[in-house]
This record gives sequence, C-alpha cells and structure tokens, in this order.
Amino acid sequence: MILNCLAIDTTSTKLTAVVIKDDTTFCREIEVGKSGHSGLLMPTVDSVLKEAGLSANDLNAVCAVVGPGSFTGIRIGVSAITALAFATGAKRIAVTSFELIAYNNCADVTAAVDAGHGNYYTAHCVNGEVVEASFVSAAEASDIVGKAKLSPDCSYSKALEGVVRKKIADESFVDVLVPYYMRKSQAEREND
Repeated sequence: MILNCLAIDTTSTKLTAVVIKDDTTFCREIEVGKSGHSGLLMPTVDSVLKEAGLSANDLNAVCAVVGPGSFTGIRIGVSAITALAFATGAKRIAVTSFELIAYNNCADVTAAVDAGHGNYYTAHCVNGEVVEASFVSAAEASDIVGKAKLSPDCSYSKALEGVVRKKIADESFVDVLVPYYMRKSQAEREND
C-alpha cells in the first residue's frame, strides 16, 4: 500500500508539513502569521522530505488541507500540492480543517474555524466525519464558540497524520483538489 506521502496545511497562521514514510512520520509546524506561507512552504517541504530521506519523486501520495480557512492560504496549499501531484504522478488526498479538529472524537462534536472579524466556519461532526457545515456571523458566534472545538485534542501535525493515514487505508483519493470556500472572499463580497 502507499506509504510515502506529503501532507500540508496552509489554511491558518501555522504552516504544517508532514511526511509519512511507512510507519515513520516527520513533521514541521511553524507559526508564519497571515502572509508567511508562500515564502516558507517549499523550503519547509524540502527540509522535511530530506529528513525523511525522500525526494518529491519518491512520493506516492500528496495531501492538502483544502479549507475552510484563509483564502490565500488555501490557494497556496492546493496549488502547491496539485503541482507536486502533476509533476510526480502521486495520488491526491483532500482533508478539511473540520476533519483535523474532529480527529479522534468518537461522538458528536461541533468544530469551528476562525473566519476573521469574529466570524466562524462551523461543522457538526460525528465520528470525525462532517455532517453539516455553516458560516456563523460574529453576532451569532457567542453561542457557538463556547461549545465548539477550535483545535484537535493533539497537535495539528498528529491530527493531519492520523486523518491522512485513514484516508490512505480507505483509498479516499480525489482526482482534483478543490478549495473548500464556505463564502466569497472579502474582495468578492465588497464588489457585490
């Protein structure tokens, strides 16, 4: 079965890169702020691949967290992983931010992702799977945020590894990585 996989998350202010090589995992989590992904993504990927003793051509699968989250971050991650998949022939895996937050929860949980300006993207998840997702405005957020999970119970890299390993085992591959935007970007909303 496939087990040379690169997975990245660029949807938040943290850059996460995980390389799975058989039963071993190599990780990097770097706080990059709102605009640091583009300059640090490929050097970080290169560093974690070298630590694993792999090159991009050794990858059998690649994964991007497709959102929701930062619009620019989503585009950077999806574009980079799509390019790597195209160049190497690696299979593609899509993971949502909600799946990471709901990772290892065996019951109902409401996962929430910061949408900026006091707003949130939320999802009702059961056994780690998204059942229903919605956008919650700042005016409505006070009821949701106190009850919602905002991060996984473990590190993002551990959650990303766990979700990716499950998707590999289930052969949950996609032909195209599609960004998961739950609303229009700020520029699009301002032009409406």
